[in-house]
Amino acid sequence: MTAQAGAQPRAAHLTPISVRSRIVGLGSIYGKTIRDSRLSLIIASGMLGGMALVMAAGVSSIFPNAASRQEIDKLIGAIPSSMVNLFGKPVQLGTLGGYFSWKYGAIFALGTSLWSIMALSGTLAGEAGHGSLDLVAAAPFGKRRIALEKVAAHLTILTLALAVLAVACWAGSHLFGDASLGDSISPLSAVGYSLWLGFIALFFGGLAFALGPLLGRAGSAGIAAAVMIVLWLANGFDGLAVVATISPFHWTANHIALVGQYDWAGLALVGVAAAAFLAIGVELFARRDLGVTSGLSLPGMPKVMLGVHGSVSRAFGEELPRALSWGIGLGLMGALIGSLVGTMANQIKSDAGLISTFSGIFPGFDLASAGGWLQLYAQLLFIAAGLAAATFVSKWASDETGGRLEMFLATPLSRSRWVVSGGIGAILAVVVVTFMFAVGLALGTASGGVEAGDALVGSAVLGIYAVAIVGIGVAVGGVWRTSIAGEVSALVVIATYLIDLVAPALKLPDWIHQLALTSHLGQPMIGVWDPVGIGFCCALAVGGVVVGAVGMRRRDVGR
Repeated sequence: MTAQAGAQPRAAHLTPISVRSRIVGLGSIYGKTIRDSRLSLIIASGMLGGMALVMAAGVSSIFPNAASRQEIDKLIGAIPSSMVNLFGKPVQLGTLGGYFSWKYGAIFALGTSLWSIMALSGTLAGEAGHGSLDLVAAAPFGKRRIALEKVAAHLTILTLALAVLAVACWAGSHLFGDASLGDSISPLSAVGYSLWLGFIALFFGGLAFALGPLLGRAGSAGIAAAVMIVLWLANGFDGLAVVATISPFHWTANHIALVGQYDWAGLALVGVAAAAFLAIGVELFARRDLGVTSGLSLPGMPKVMLGVHGSVSRAFGEELPRALSWGIGLGLMGALIGSLVGTMANQIKSDAGLISTFSGIFPGFDLASAGGWLQLYAQLLFIAAGLAAATFVSKWASDETGGRLEMFLATPLSRSRWVVSGGIGAILAVVVVTFMFAVGLALGTASGGVEAGDALVGSAVLGIYAVAIVGIGVAVGGVWRTSIAGEVSALVVIATYLIDLVAPALKLPDWIHQLALTSHLGQPMIGVWDPVGIGFCCALAVGGVVVGAVGMRRRDVGR
């Protein structure tokens, strides 16, 4: 045998990945995480920026002159002193920035923090627990680099959402505010407020991230959320003054940026603590084995929920953890609201001026009754129920976007059956969330001594609205593509919420208000239902799943 001499074959040339491709998710852990978080970015930006614009328009329209601004100070007299402390220091309530900071500051801070907790507790711990990080760790990426790029991606998403908020605060004050009444918000004030929200969110999100390698996703998220609630309550109640010394809400109590009052030292302290938590999380992840935790997590699912009894069971089993998370959050909110509505209604009834003031802020609601307050808060909870539905749609869509659908279709499972099963699983998840909210509301109203028969039945309207959103998302995913089903669902929820809020406050034409799906549901918390709107939502739910099933039969998988 002879061997032919010649040049050795050259290794195949590797084409470098462009910067643009890395950013959009190819060849970069950071870029892929950004790509996977686009639904979260849409939800957060829409919530934060949209609410800022709506509140600026609403306050300026309802309180257009100096005399009407003086009425805002009476709002404090209608609220228990402990709640005043919880919301923060009431400074310059007669201005747009002061009113916004006091009334909505805590809500924005807690909501943004909860988002950061859920994101950072799952970005490494959740993926490690599911085994999806094993392939990434086997590549030439160090574990420390993986953790740093994941953290950098969350910081980018959070920064973009807060930038939208800052622009909305600044633009809203100039578009709708009155400079002569002190409504103008400077760019520095808008940035200062966004920084406060971001540092508070990263404090608790960083805590969840640090605990993730030790306790897993569920344990770290649960502890971080509990710490957040305790430290927030400690800042409001005198009996917890000792605990308040370690609360970031206490450290930044004097930082009221939207009225030009800054406490950069306190804000920096929160930022340093947040950075320390993130650094601890990176090091713990780098030094521990993947997926090895101390076992503090949610109980295992019953076998009937694990997908061993058919496609519907599998779909519902995969949705159930998200449903329980949303249900616990909404249940706690229902318990809190239910325990307060009686006191709020009684204090409002004692002052005719306050009734007039609140009627101007929230037209169409009888806030002299507990049922009216429950209906008001139910309106605000529509967006939470809708966004929960959007996440259920996104989970269903992940079968195709994650490349698992081809494996499922290799079994005796048709495309249309996969769509129908996924739609039913998402609808069942909505039922779980609605039931848990109703239970929380019942416990809260019972502790407050309030009769809530109509409200308990009326809480079903949250689920009815949410299943309509599921139908819209499944239709989009089946007919067009699943990669945008969750995003489209979230955008519909945000658009509906903003229209329903801004149209009455700005006295826009009725046909604009009628575009909001939630405007056709009546006031079920006080026993007033709109059968046509309820029927339309149910038709959207069923029809959307049917349309999605038919559309899925006519397109390629993974398109």
